[in-house]
Amino acid sequence: MQDQINGTTVLAALEGMQSPGWQVAAVGEYEHSLPSRYASLRADLSARILALTGRQISPEEIYTNGRLAVAGVDGVTFRLHHGDLMLVRTCTYCGTGHFESPKISSLSDIGYALSAWRPLHEDCEDYSADEFPDF
Repeated sequence: MQDQINGTTVLAALEGMQSPGWQVAAVGEYEHSLPSRYASLRADLSARILALTGRQISPEEIYTNGRLAVAGVDGVTFRLHHGDLMLVRTCTYCGTGHFESPKISSLSDIGYALSAWRPLHEDCEDYSADEFPDF
């Protein structure tokens, strides 16, 4: 909804500046395509989650901005971006940030992303306090 409001504002601004007709047409086409783009992304993500996990996710539970779609399933965040399904996790060390797993196409890929994949910021360490020598 916010994108539609912003797009309308952009369209009005372009028209007010007497922008070339192709720019106005491009913004208009973008605004016109948003509802179908939202519906398509939501349906695609919902179908993929159902196929991989057996969990039905309602389209209303899926966030989209017209470029990507995001849904949470039992504490796991799935993201559909550029046609690729990924899991999103925080840094294993500090618990901040958002990292996308490698592409998910099977239950095994989800298993890897949940267990063996350890996303880290560049400056975060990958060790536990148990590994320190006791001085």
